[in-house]
Amino acid sequence: MSENQAKFEGWAVVEVFGHQKYAGFVTTEAFGQAVLFRVDVPPLPERERVTTYYGHDDDGKSVPPGSTVKEVAVQGYTKYFGPGAIYAMTPCTQEAAEKAVASIQPRKVSLVSLAPDAAVLPPHQDEDDDESDDDHAFDDDDEVTL
Repeated sequence: MSENQAKFEGWAVVEVFGHQKYAGFVTTEAFGQAVLFRVDVPPLPERERVTTYYGHDDDGKSVPPGSTVKEVAVQGYTKYFGPGAIYAMTPCTQEAAEKAVASIQPRKVSLVSLAPDAAVLPPHQDEDDDESDDDHAFDDDDEVTL
């Protein structure tokens, strides 16, 4: 790379054509006349977390919010991109890039435990159900004529 060319070195989220995102430590590298962006995506350690929305584990079982799941570790890797493939690059902190990797990278998920209240659903209540509204209330001994 010649001395008058711009260089980039830092943490970033890189968006490439095909609606793909990568996050990691980004540098520029020259290969002869070609300059490519190198993205070193950090590994993700195995972790357990509590879900915040409905989902499914890898066996297809429904996982309600509040359940504990285990996510397997994912190995880090390196990707090279030509400048023409990149349509956005957002510089950020290492912490932000690592959070982005965790949200972008697919991981195998297994259910550890269901939410404590997952088996007990609250009773269904219509909007019209209102104990203080006696106009529509009937006692068992009220006659109904059809």
